[in-house]
Amino acid sequence: MPSFDIHLAIARNYVKNHKEITNVQDFIKGSIAPDLVPDKRISHYTKEQDKNDLAKSLHNKVAIDEFLKRNEIKTDYDKGVYLHLLTDYLFYNEFFDEEYLKQEDGKNFRKDLYYSYIITNEYLKGKYDTSYGVFQEQIEQEIQHSQKSADYQREKRQNIIPFDALDQFIDKVSKTDLKSYHFFQI
Repeated sequence: MPSFDIHLAIARNYVKNHKEITNVQDFIKGSIAPDLVPDKRISHYTKEQDKNDLAKSLHNKVAIDEFLKRNEIKTDYDKGVYLHLLTDYLFYNEFFDEEYLKQEDGKNFRKDLYYSYIITNEYLKGKYDTSYGVFQEQIEQEIQHSQKSADYQREKRQNIIPFDALDQFIDKVSKTDLKSYHFFQI
């Protein structure tokens, strides 16, 4: 999953780019909600994963079609949840170098990813408004839980999230019209 800071940077920029968001707090809450549940496989509609193929496993982490089949996008909260899932989908399927994914296994990918978050979260806090606000305690608890469950280590790893690519990703996703990905009534 992209870090909370990535999700918050995208959500806050989305609000600036899309004037139809009227309840900003509900939208922001929705944009992080799928990562605040105990079983992210359920909240992300994860399909069966092939643990031996990292790219395929990442591709199946978010099933947007399944989300849309089961939910109507009516409120700003719903739009935030949808933006979260779309962000995850694009992050897993378009952000990372294919050669890296072919050469790496899931365990090392997670270590590189969490190491990269240490670096990029500080960058994001300085460039974007990624303060957690009313979600501070809940997000900090989730970060601690994620770090423990992913065999998180603070060993120096490879940064797989370059700042320039991250800025481009945040800009692209925050300018995306949610309706352009699927036909549904917002």
